[in-house]
Amino acid sequence: MSAFTRLGRGVSARPRAVAVAMAALALGAGLYGANVSEKLLAGGIDAPGSESDRAATRLSERLGIANGDVVAMLYSADLDVRDPEYVSTVLDGLEQVYEDEAVVGAVTYYDTGLDALVSRDRHRTLVLIDLAGTMSEMVAALPRIEKLLRDVFPGVEISGPIPAEALAQSIAERDVGHAEMYALPLAALLTLLFFRSVVAALLPIAIGAVAMALSVAVIRALSNFLEISIFSLNVSAFLGLGLSIDYALLTVQRFREEMPRSATTADAVVRALDTAGRAVWISGLTVMVSMAVLFVVPLPLVRSVALGGILAVASALFGALVMLPALLAWLGPRVNRFALGRAPEAAGPSRAWAAVGEFANRHPWLTAGGCTLVLLFAAEPALRMRAAMPDATTFPRGSEVRSVDERIADETEGPVLAPDTLKRVQDYLRSLAAVPGIAKLDTALDALDPEQIGDDGLVATTDPDLLTELDRTVDGDLTLITAQGTQAFRSHAAAELVGAVRALPHPGKRLEVTGPTASLVDVNATLERYALIVAIGVVGWNLAVLFAAFRSVLVPLKAAVMNLLSLGASFGVLVWVFQDGHLAGLLRFEPPNGIEPTIPLMLAAIVFGLSMDYEVFLLSRIQEEYRRDGDNPRSIVAGLAHTGRVISSAAAILLVVIGAFAAGELVFVKEIGVGMSAAIALDVTLVRALLVPATMRLLGRWNWWAPRWMGGVKAPLPTASTGASPS
Repeated sequence: MSAFTRLGRGVSARPRAVAVAMAALALGAGLYGANVSEKLLAGGIDAPGSESDRAATRLSERLGIANGDVVAMLYSADLDVRDPEYVSTVLDGLEQVYEDEAVVGAVTYYDTGLDALVSRDRHRTLVLIDLAGTMSEMVAALPRIEKLLRDVFPGVEISGPIPAEALAQSIAERDVGHAEMYALPLAALLTLLFFRSVVAALLPIAIGAVAMALSVAVIRALSNFLEISIFSLNVSAFLGLGLSIDYALLTVQRFREEMPRSATTADAVVRALDTAGRAVWISGLTVMVSMAVLFVVPLPLVRSVALGGILAVASALFGALVMLPALLAWLGPRVNRFALGRAPEAAGPSRAWAAVGEFANRHPWLTAGGCTLVLLFAAEPALRMRAAMPDATTFPRGSEVRSVDERIADETEGPVLAPDTLKRVQDYLRSLAAVPGIAKLDTALDALDPEQIGDDGLVATTDPDLLTELDRTVDGDLTLITAQGTQAFRSHAAAELVGAVRALPHPGKRLEVTGPTASLVDVNATLERYALIVAIGVVGWNLAVLFAAFRSVLVPLKAAVMNLLSLGASFGVLVWVFQDGHLAGLLRFEPPNGIEPTIPLMLAAIVFGLSMDYEVFLLSRIQEEYRRDGDNPRSIVAGLAHTGRVISSAAAILLVVIGAFAAGELVFVKEIGVGMSAAIALDVTLVRALLVPATMRLLGRWNWWAPRWMGGVKAPLPTASTGASPS
């Protein structure tokens, strides 16, 4: 007796008790996870331990220099920043700001002399305020700090990492709410059209709601111990809802198919779990394995999304394999109640999908070649994909965070910090200033005469400004050089400038470059370093799962190649839509300079797993048919005829769910949504409907070949009654 048989008999024995217990669990989970967004963060796009991270930490600890958790832009229409009245207003106001326990320091033009903190017209100045505590604690303190700043400095505009964090959290939470509000009714309508029965249509929606409640509750529980990105909530929501409906569609459809030929309802439940339930389990396992591989990437955002995805799939499996069978056993024939018109007990094989399978059988070379060319053509734009860190354009126009950042870019020259271990050799500074792209160096070292330095390291000078600058930028063997570039920070050209600065020979023991662009370069380097590991892990683990599930060598290999084709095509669509900006108006976003650097890696894991989802559904039925008589062409057509409608309907519902989330305001979520949607649409229309049948027809009996020790599929011997053919 298989594990699925035991599970089916177990839940069928006391279906009402199991269903009620699951409903109570889901209700409790929903109440517990209701305020989960308050516990999550929007950051995590950094590379802990990288050069830029180490340099930023060293600057903060030894020189007290930081980028500022909160950036306050102060403005006077009449006064210059050097006017005594302006100076007094800023410094007196900061004394009041310092009284808040969350404020640990501030950097201003008046204690640094940095021109980068002053606008070109000298009517605006930036104050960089550092806060105490963890990211969660700083976000919690932000409303109080904002109120204090607005009371002290009328007309102040506020931006910076922590306000951006808070805004992203707010938008992400709002997007999830709006997406759920639209996705659930639309998904319910599509399931109703598929099942033509109100009761049957409500089952997948109920399982989806349960899965979302469970995954969100676990995320909230884990957030007490871990810092988790709020984007894990977006991914968890659309994966949990979408896959729950997918799994429920397949299981309910198989249950309705088994009901007329089963002696009891319990037998139909057991048979549905033995077939559809097994496919659901394999599918869920492949998605979770794909997501789990992302944990090797040491970026908090990537790990958070992986965690959210795994919890979503696990919750979907729990609902589909425990709660759904209990509900089916409880309902029995009543699953077809409240039919639209004349609802059949079970939909038979689809003639349309059978015709598609027959076409692929008759023209396998034409079908396989044509589909491959289309996928390769769609993948071509991916060859010019480039990375771009999120910036102010991530946020909606009119938001204060974006307005301040844009004004800073327009009216000030944003610095890229470049610390160098101290050896006062001005030749290096001259070489650095000569690097193409460097507009200005801000350092006191180039004006310092070596003769002014005594043997004891003291500087002989009466210039108070020089002493102040040296005190600010020099600490023993550490010095800070601020370089201002001609390019927009985080641009591709600015990233090349970081590489040029790092490659320039220097006289110190160590040179470290930090700043927004350097952080982007380090994040990209981290992702590139782990990309091959993730690729091998995702493909390898999925191959292992499929080998174990189907006892075949070629079927898993073929599936991996096809999934890579659909993944490449989805990358091409991603570049065409976002990097090239072709659908910017329709999707309401401003084209970024490239693709957010973590997207390709995360999308690869998600898409590869989801592609296996439909592959497993289709292959499970084809293998089931093949075991009957060993007729390869017939089993291909029958498998597609029985599953084509379910797979296409499940994909349509998943596209609706993902589309609802992709319609939100954050470009990061849009990129994931569009990439997944493109992959699913191409996978269902070209890969599963045409390419899989065509290649299986070409491989013939080799589809199910495996070494004897693997226990490959043994088809029945051909008989006159079956007319089976080895091909």
